[in-house]
Amino acid sequence: MVAFAFVLAACSSDDPEVVEVIKEVEVIKEVEVIKEVEVIKEVEVVKEVVKEVEVIKEVQVQFVTFGEAPALIDLVSAGKIPPVAERLPLEPFVMPMKGPIGKYGGTIRRFYLGPSDACNFFRMSRASFVRYTTDGLNVIPSLAKSLTPNSDGKEWTITLREGLRWSDGELFNTDDIMFQYEDVILNQDLTPGTRLVGDLRIGQDENGDPFLGTIERIDDLSFKVIYPLPNYLMPDRMAQGDEDCGRVDRNVFWAPQHYMSQFHIDYNANADAEAKAAGFEGWTQWFDSKSAYIANPDKPSLAPWKYNEPLTGQIVTADRNPYFWGVDPDGNQLPYVDRLTFTLVDNPTVGTLKAIQGEIDFQGRHIGLPDFPVLKEGEEKGGYRIILWPGFGGTDAHVFINHSYQGPTGDALRTLEFRQALSIAIDRESINEVSFLGLGTIRQSVPVPGHPQYPGDDYTKKWTQFDRAGAIELLDALYPDKDSDGWRLNNGERIELILANAAIFLPYPDMSEQIVQNFRAVGLFSESETMTRSLAFTRVRNNEFPLWIHSKPSGFGYQKAGGGAGNRESPGYAQWITSEGAEGVEPTDEIMRDIGIKANAATLPEADRNAAGVAYFKSLIDRVWDLPLIGMAPASQGVNVANKDLRNIPEENVANIWAFRTPNGAYPEQWWYDR
Repeated sequence: MVAFAFVLAACSSDDPEVVEVIKEVEVIKEVEVIKEVEVIKEVEVVKEVVKEVEVIKEVQVQFVTFGEAPALIDLVSAGKIPPVAERLPLEPFVMPMKGPIGKYGGTIRRFYLGPSDACNFFRMSRASFVRYTTDGLNVIPSLAKSLTPNSDGKEWTITLREGLRWSDGELFNTDDIMFQYEDVILNQDLTPGTRLVGDLRIGQDENGDPFLGTIERIDDLSFKVIYPLPNYLMPDRMAQGDEDCGRVDRNVFWAPQHYMSQFHIDYNANADAEAKAAGFEGWTQWFDSKSAYIANPDKPSLAPWKYNEPLTGQIVTADRNPYFWGVDPDGNQLPYVDRLTFTLVDNPTVGTLKAIQGEIDFQGRHIGLPDFPVLKEGEEKGGYRIILWPGFGGTDAHVFINHSYQGPTGDALRTLEFRQALSIAIDRESINEVSFLGLGTIRQSVPVPGHPQYPGDDYTKKWTQFDRAGAIELLDALYPDKDSDGWRLNNGERIELILANAAIFLPYPDMSEQIVQNFRAVGLFSESETMTRSLAFTRVRNNEFPLWIHSKPSGFGYQKAGGGAGNRESPGYAQWITSEGAEGVEPTDEIMRDIGIKANAATLPEADRNAAGVAYFKSLIDRVWDLPLIGMAPASQGVNVANKDLRNIPEENVANIWAFRTPNGAYPEQWWYDR
């Protein structure tokens, strides 16, 4: 059960007059089902339907006047946009503050690596129905005023804030929800099959096919999402739901109908002809192109900042959304900062150099932990400070074993004792010292200690000890034969461990070289293959590599990829599942069981899900499913360069993990320059 409260600062006598409307709700703690608890109107967002229910007091403020950025005041005076009170919803999102009320103005400068780096922007500027708290343990209302389940968790009623507007000023309401659902998600020309629709999926049948929910309109502001099974993790899914970093995505539940309908054949009879005239094969390709924010900055947005150009230029800018629906506790419209800029660089090293030279105002993405000492040394001269955010469980460095890989190497990888040998052949302590400056923790990819799904210290350390002699003993029993160069053979063919990697977020190429040397030391032919990020992801998804190193967040149930088959884990199985057997490698019963366990996690009440999570993690560790290395380090997006004058950036208790869209959990809308 998620408890949330808006903490509103008291107004001084010099502040504009406000009228406080306080709804006091008695805290309730009862061992009852939720249908027996009185529902207080517009008060609660429920994370899970569980037996112990806690309703927290909410304080709401009705503002008489609102503050806005000086640049927007000028636009109002020129008649280009309405006054701020007309641009905000009736009950704007009052953002929990991480520091004092801020000042308007300024630009946050960042660097980016190209069109494939779209998440660089959408982790800073995004919108979702509900939003994670900074510590990642709860969710609070965001676009939605409430998100409420029925008694069995199968039906969720989402109520939007009245008066929400797109960045072009048009109203956002359930028409935009139903357009996306009925005309995009259910349109088989635009969305063939159902597997792209992640947040409508719940569980799966014995064939691996997902059960799908439906969406029903209630009124202009409310709609229901109805699942055939309980979905106790609906709020977590909604907190993660966004435009997939500006790419074409059917996962998000909304689209600007007033804009996107002009590219849709059901609304524009000439759409196909117009699409071909614009150089597309047909209207569906045209629609997808116009749907992608990174390619089409004209598409209206709900985010706090909005692109001015496609994500291809040397410098890409994003200006404040004048219709952003959030305010601070004094009624000042957010965001405080006017603009974001993204400068294209060839590689992260160039970006880090820009940071050292004081040309970056906030960045953790692509800042490497090995650069921490030199960055720290240059703080005063560069006019910045370093903020460290450790990882939130999981592993920052993780070798994924491709169980769907074919040939003699694939056969070896599917052998438990071989995987055990690989695991203990790796000198993790050396990797921690060399690549993590000793700041990481050798561990399995499991939740943080204290989490209800933490499997215990023994399991967290299991199969992570370095034992080269033990690895050789296991391998000698399995594959004693070697070729003329001394490499181990499987049925007369050489076992070849090619470790794919890309220089993104962490020094994975350096780690790969260390691991390769560890494998070669026990008689296994191994090479490291470094590629660009886009090429690496493409080739890994195409099932071209036996091993792949990247990060792996831990979480049972809330992650969209099923355990054991995804774009990083055994992609050949994922191909078979998504193509319904037309491509890829048919999964074993064990793989399908793993995927099913995780896919059905959301259908379990909290206590049952936590127990299943512990069992799931223990099972993966016992089977040495893959090769976790180091976690809980300020590594992936955890070494942050922040301008010395930039305020309200939390420096601790920030849940740094992909699922929480780092740095979005630090609420960039409220950052401001103290100048």
